[in-house]
Amino acid sequence: MNKRTIKRIILSQDIEMGDVTVKQPLPVGNIEQVDPFLLLHHFGPKTQEPHERNIMDIGPHPHRGFEPVTFIFKGEVHHRDSRDNDSVIKSGGVQWMTAGMGIVHSEAAAKTFVENGGELEIIQLWINLPAKLKMVQPRYQGFQRDGIPFYADQENKVRVNVFSGNYEDVKGPIDSLTGITAFSLEMKKGGKLRFTENIDRNAILYQLNGTASVNGVSMGNTKLAIFNQDGKDIEIEALTDSVLLYLSGTPIGEKVAQHGPFVMNDQTEILRAMRDYQMGKMGVLI
Repeated sequence: MNKRTIKRIILSQDIEMGDVTVKQPLPVGNIEQVDPFLLLHHFGPKTQEPHERNIMDIGPHPHRGFEPVTFIFKGEVHHRDSRDNDSVIKSGGVQWMTAGMGIVHSEAAAKTFVENGGELEIIQLWINLPAKLKMVQPRYQGFQRDGIPFYADQENKVRVNVFSGNYEDVKGPIDSLTGITAFSLEMKKGGKLRFTENIDRNAILYQLNGTASVNGVSMGNTKLAIFNQDGKDIEIEALTDSVLLYLSGTPIGEKVAQHGPFVMNDQTEILRAMRDYQMGKMGVLI
């Protein structure tokens, strides 16, 4: 076997974003990105009391030049955008948005979820786009859990939910512009699985809860493993019941200029994005 070594394991830091606190393992310290992954935020698990104030209500805001992706692990998230997409995705589903040339969207715990109460837990991931794709037409792909194909082992100790990419001949439904691989892993204690990853791709693994051994290295709750590009094999064993998110992608290798919700290649493009948003060219969401 040709195992990948782990470059670094990062413990998430609590970040205040207005009224919302999220766990952030990326970016952190001197690691600004793991190309093409720019940011990973983990919200929750947090309890929504029935009929109380919405615990996650992020009003209309713009994006350009990348893909903001929301994985819903618990609860229900309501997405609306300036391209007339209006979608509630429940536990186990995904909201994959390509901001491209510009879009305005909002995210909130769904109205029925707020009325009934329950736990909400999501991960939001920002995936960069290469210069040639930064101004593509925006689009939204939303899938419920029953629309996500999966692989399960014979012992029913491992379930790999394939959002995009392929695992053991199971192909994900997301049409990724840049060939991103994204799996969520539900593992019972003692469960084992292995990935074979192309050596030219960057790979990261985030542990939402539980404890797992990754290529012989133990990691636990809210920790992110960043792998070196020195092997193809990644082995995971659940030391306790665990939930993880596995991601890989081909590095873009371009300069990144970021200002708030815009991710471009230089400051001139950032200024143009700000102007276009102010002029309503990214649409309006009321």
